[in-house]
Amino acid sequence: MRLLRELDRVAVYGEKSKKTGARKRVGRLVDVLFHPTEPRVVGFTVERPDVLLMIRRSDRYVALDRTSILKDRVVVEGPAAWGGAAAKRLDISWERTVVWLGMPVRTESGTALGRVRDARFDESDGRLESLDLTEGVAADTALGTREFSASMVRGFEGDAVVVSDEVKSVPTDGGAAAVAGKGAARAKVGAEQAAVAAGKAAKVAAAYGKSAVKAASKNPNTKKAIGFLKNMTDKVVDAARLPDDDE
Repeated sequence: MRLLRELDRVAVYGEKSKKTGARKRVGRLVDVLFHPTEPRVVGFTVERPDVLLMIRRSDRYVALDRTSILKDRVVVEGPAAWGGAAAKRLDISWERTVVWLGMPVRTESGTALGRVRDARFDESDGRLESLDLTEGVAADTALGTREFSASMVRGFEGDAVVVSDEVKSVPTDGGAAAVAGKGAARAKVGAEQAAVAAGKAAKVAAAYGKSAVKAASKNPNTKKAIGFLKNMTDKVVDAARLPDDDE
């Protein structure tokens, strides 16, 4: 079983070279993709290295069933694993697949329960094992997070992951209120108040950020510099730590 978060930015390697027998690093995994409606993983989005650290290359889609997920890397086998060939073979559209991590979650009756914090799935067939929800940092700290079996998950619909109404009765785990053995209700009220305050602060920060980006975008040179600096750290780390070829 694998967790979505443990696969974030893991190196991806292609087939072995017929000449050297080594596998070439083709990029890194940036998204785990779920079926458009069903609760199962079907593939990944692979971010390819930029040309000369500057020229952006388009991402590629790879099917789960033609990959091996190892401790520190994902290995891809065969051309039928990639893009259109894989989509045709699996009878899916990559454009319709869904990134569940961070996605809103609601019950069948329409109750909002937060967002997907993480999920556990079987790497052999993509079958969902469990789902872990978050209601935000303040609520998680006070009340804990909620994890439940995939049997309570119905799939993706509209703009949210849909779960059974039973999930509302699943207890949270790991919150300060539970550890201290004190009133959870009182802790929840405090968490909600903190969340409201944090939301207001976030709106102010977002407004400031939008203004800054808008101003910067008027200057082409500044805009290019922002994009370059945003990616430079990852590129330098790649060059220093991850060799192009591996045994």
